[in-house]
Amino acid sequence: MKNVNYLPNVLSKMEAEEKGAFALVWVDEDRCNIAEGPNANIVIVSRKRELILPKLDRVLHGCTAKRLLMLGKKLVGKGILKSVESRDISAEEAKSSSEMIFVSSLIPIMPVVEWDGEAIGDGEKPFVYSFFGLSFSLIRFISILLSINFFF
Repeated sequence: MKNVNYLPNVLSKMEAEEKGAFALVWVDEDRCNIAEGPNANIVIVSRKRELILPKLDRVLHGCTAKRLLMLGKKLVGKGILKSVESRDISAEEAKSSSEMIFVSSLIPIMPVVEWDGEAIGDGEKPFVYSFFGLSFSLIRFISILLSINFFF
């Protein structure tokens, strides 16, 4: 069950940092499916070029993750991605994915490059860069509409 107690997220982040990592991945013990990271959603790009977000029934309903799904549909339209969906993702499927990405409003798009010492994908992150470009194009557009000075 999702709650708003941030202590487990803080403790997991501390544990990850003690082990030389950025963050831990929460896994549903009942079904061994990935859930989320501390204060972040997780999406994967499968080796078949499918963008997959864990089902939102047990994880944070993140605005950035929902926006990423919308941006993913643009990449489907361009033929870059095959599909976009929300479903259970096993830890094994996530570990063997082409790309894994933490997404949140604090860290809009951050690639996960390693899990338990094993590389995620082949080191190339084309979808991360595609999403990053689409996301910041949107931010620039909004900042123009709102007359906000946004510097890169």
